[in-house]
Amino acid sequence: MNPYDYAHGLARALRESEWYRNLKEAKKRLEADPEAWRMAHDIRRRTVELQLKAMGGQTVTTEEQEQLRKLQEVAMLHSVVRAYLEAESRLSVVMDDIQRILAEAIAPVVDLSGERQAETTEHQ
Repeated sequence: MNPYDYAHGLARALRESEWYRNLKEAKKRLEADPEAWRMAHDIRRRTVELQLKAMGGQTVTTEEQEQLRKLQEVAMLHSVVRAYLEAESRLSVVMDDIQRILAEAIAPVVDLSGERQAETTEHQ
């Protein structure tokens, strides 16, 4: 079977999974509650801002990290936001596991660590 066919099958399996259904339902509840949606949106926006800052080589201050942590704590008190974030986290774990499994499958022929190249260079 063609790997693309397997990928499409995996996509179907994910859409039919309990993890996906739970996240979809949690998202519907989140979208129906303007306050919950705003809180989740604010957390996502602030998280992305800090990630981009860090990736850009800028320092994320302790104060910025603390502000995000407090925002997350308050949001987690809201049952709709908490349910959405927990469902999103569970599906994210599944996606990470799938990515790891795929990476392990090609690891013998794709060396991303650079260790092999360093060994080869040392022996020349």
